[in-house]
Amino acid sequence: MDYRQLYKKHKKAVQYAICAVFIIIAGIIYLAGRNNMSASEDTFADKDVLIGTEDVNSTEYQPSGIDIYVYICGHVNSPGVVKCQSGMRLYEAVELAGGADDSADMSLVNLAALVNDGQRIYIPSYGEDIPVMEEETAGLININKATAEELMTLPGIGSSRAADIVSYRTDNGRFQTIEDIMKVSGIKEAAFNKIKNYICV
Repeated sequence: MDYRQLYKKHKKAVQYAICAVFIIIAGIIYLAGRNNMSASEDTFADKDVLIGTEDVNSTEYQPSGIDIYVYICGHVNSPGVVKCQSGMRLYEAVELAGGADDSADMSLVNLAALVNDGQRIYIPSYGEDIPVMEEETAGLININKATAEELMTLPGIGSSRAADIVSYRTDNGRFQTIEDIMKVSGIKEAAFNKIKNYICV
């Protein structure tokens, strides 16, 4: 077979075929290059996200308490001003004051309460009421001392409910916290939420 004659006869077809092959090869090389670039970009992007997450986590859980000062007095072993950190509870502040002495009645104070800067906290003895600073309770109704008429000035508290409050504290003793008023029959969470900003113990 004479290949030269065959080539001359189909010269254009052969040229087109060769061009097509080159185009296909070039296209494959181009696409392969783009895939490699995308993979590299994804890798760098993932790395950036991980680094960013590590940076946030490394600082998020570092302690950020602010020093505050609280005056613990009354029946503790070392009464005086103690340095606490913001977010500290009363029981922790009492420990910093040497702990309660043998005569302290810790049931009369809310040991879970948060302490505040500049606060004065008195730890009473058995049979003693807690002296309350007037500025802390100005305008509030003391549910341990208020008369039925005074209790009726609270939102949603009528004569029968006021009488129930007086009757409850007579039979069961003083309220330790304002939340204890929900132990009174007919006073549930919804009613408590209406009056909690107007009462104290």
